[in-house]
Formats: sequence, C-alpha cells, structure tokens
Amino acid sequence: MTQSFTTKLGQWKGSLLAFAVGQPAVQVLNLLTGFLLLRWMSKEEFAMFGVAFAFQSTVSQFTDLGFAGSIVALAGERGTEPTWLGRYMRAARYYRARMLLFALMGAAVAFPLLVWSHDWGLVKVALLFGAIALAVIGQGWMMYGSPLLVHRRLGDYYRPQIIGAAARLAVCLGLFALGWLSGWTVAWLGALGILFTGWSYRRSARVYVVEPVASEPDIRREMLRYLAPLFPGAIFTAFQMQITMAIITAFGSTESVAEVAALGRIGQLFYLLTAFNSVIIEPYVARLPAAILRKRYIQILSVAVLIAIAIGSVGACFPETLLWLLGPKYNGLEREMSLIVITACIGYVSAVMWTMQAARKWIWWWGTIAYICTLLVVQSVSAWALDLSQTMNVLMFSLITSLALLPIGAANAICGFRSLRK
Repeated sequence: MTQSFTTKLGQWKGSLLAFAVGQPAVQVLNLLTGFLLLRWMSKEEFAMFGVAFAFQSTVSQFTDLGFAGSIVALAGERGTEPTWLGRYMRAARYYRARMLLFALMGAAVAFPLLVWSHDWGLVKVALLFGAIALAVIGQGWMMYGSPLLVHRRLGDYYRPQIIGAAARLAVCLGLFALGWLSGWTVAWLGALGILFTGWSYRRSARVYVVEPVASEPDIRREMLRYLAPLFPGAIFTAFQMQITMAIITAFGSTESVAEVAALGRIGQLFYLLTAFNSVIIEPYVARLPAAILRKRYIQILSVAVLIAIAIGSVGACFPETLLWLLGPKYNGLEREMSLIVITACIGYVSAVMWTMQAARKWIWWWGTIAYICTLLVVQSVSAWALDLSQTMNVLMFSLITSLALLPIGAANAICGFRSLRK
C-alpha cells in the first residue's frame, strides 16, 4: 500500500508542483493588478471596466455553452491519443464558430441598452464593446488548454498566463503614470491578454492534437447528446453568471455599480481553488475507476467544505481586513463584504460538486429543469421582496440564489451514484 501511494505521488508530483508554482503566480499578479486598479481608478472608470468584464463573461459563456468544457469528459481514457482528442476539439470549434456570430450580434444590441442610463458617451461605449468582442473571439483559442491539461503539461499551461498577467500589470502601471488609465484601456488590455494566452495554447497543443479537416457528424452528435440536457441550463446560466452586475447596472447608480464590481474583485481570492477544479480535479475524477469513485468524491467534497467554512469565517469576522485591499474609496462596506465572501464560499462548494459530476457525465434533463425552475422562483420572490437599487440587497439576492442551488447539486450526485449500480 505504501509503495502504491509512493508511486501515485511520484506520478502527480510534477503536476502538483507546476500547479503550486504556476497558479499562485498568476493569482498574485492578477490580484495585485485588480486591487491596484481599485485604488488608481475613479469609481466611474472602474464601474465601466466592471460592467464590460461582467458582460464579456456572459457573452463568452453563451458562445461556448459547454462545448469546450466537454472535450476532456468525452475523450475520457483515450484523451492522450492526438487523433482521438482532435476529433472532439474540431467538433467543439465547429459549434463555437456558429454560436460566436449570433452572440456578438446580440451583444452589439444589448450592451448599449444596458449602459444607456449612465451617460458614458458613445465613443467610450464603442471602445468597451470592441474590447468585449476581441476577448470573446480570443476565448475560442483557450480550449487548446484542454490537451495541455490532459497531458499534464502545466508549465506550458501557466507560462502564457504568467507572461500575460505580468505584462498587463506593467502596462497598467505605465498608463497610470501617464494619466491614461481608464475603463476602456483596462478592458482592452484584458482582451489582448486573452488573445495572447489562447494563441500560446494553440501553438503548444499542436503536438498533442491532430484535428481532422472537417468535423465528423457522429462526433458532433455525440457531443450534442452529452450536452443537450445542459443547454437550457447553460443558456440560462449565461445570463445568471453576472446577474448581480446586470441588476445594479440597470437599476442602480454608477457608485453602486462600482461598489458591486469592487466587492466582486474579492472573488479573485477563490481563483486558486476554482482553477484546481479544472486543472487537477476534473481530469482526475474523469479517469477514476467506479469502484473508488464514491470514496474520492466524499473526500474531495469534504475538503472543499472545510476550506469554505474557514474562508467564510474569516470574511464574516474580519471583513475590514479584506476591505483594506479595496482602498479607502470603499470603506464602510463591512456587511456587504461579509455577504460577498459567504456567497463565494457557497459557490465554491457548488463548483466542486459540479466539476466532479460533469467529469463523470452525470447530466440529466430533470436536473436542468429543476435548476432553471428553482432559480426563476427564488429570484422572482427575491426581486419582489428586495429593493435591487441598493448594493446590500443585490448581494443578498446573490446569496439566496447560491443557497437555493446546493440541494440540486446534492440530488444530482445521489442520482449519479445510483446510476453506477446499473
């Protein structure tokens, strides 16, 4: 048993070391940049950037709809075979290319309407949308990170991210020194960083992927069958991902938009944990034998819950410590900070559950329907009961939503384990 553990540790040592070095490096650079921007930018300029970032995330989610994320699960145990993996990569690219056109056309109409009440000017709105469009296009190349994860080439996976994050920090510092730092310039820097990272992934992944000239109909059908129960939820989630920002942008003042965006930066503290989900947990769980799956699932989830309790306790008891990171412009938001941390902890636990369930292809129509119906009911009641022009109430809205989704994840896991007995 000791030898077996030593062998497994040796197999994972390189990957864990690369993750332990690479992810914190990216995390620290992005955190430093984000918190410096909060101090350097006016509330209005940071509100512009926050809205653009949230809108970009929504459009990216709507454009992908799970195609890129399905590659590792569908390739399964044969994911290390270049031609086999390439078939799924090509199918994902086929669908994403078609979704991209419709997503950008809809975004070109929706974004100006969303920010209409803030009087930011046509030129700035156009520049912000240009950055959004470039980032969404560049996001398509990010799927080439999947082969690097399958082959545990984490050095190639993290190197472009570190270079891009360091360059972004340096350029932001230069723009601040020159007095040119603004919402749209920061948005464009982020878009260029995504483009560079995606291009680097595609270049590094050529060794591990052999894509067919055209996508194969049978592979496309397999991908659709796998994702079909997820589509309604994915489309719904595309609009749900940044719902708090959308609500405060539509109904609140520019100052409230800046506060919600600033508090949302605290979510970056969880990027190390959420990155661990996709980089380490998903490929590991996807290849686990069914005989030990239940044990590993419980172990991983238990660790996630303990981590969430620890972080949530710190956020609830010492919110002023985290507020210091945001700068003096955001003093007095102790209660709001506690809420955002607790909500993020609940979301992290849900994300760990979902990562493991998706890796085992535990996706059913009933789960999607329950997810959508639960959110519609909970959010409708919350919207009726709360004044959503206030920052505190918008964050409470988000907390209630996160709590409502936990039982659905638990029910999905129970059904997944029952399916193993058949």
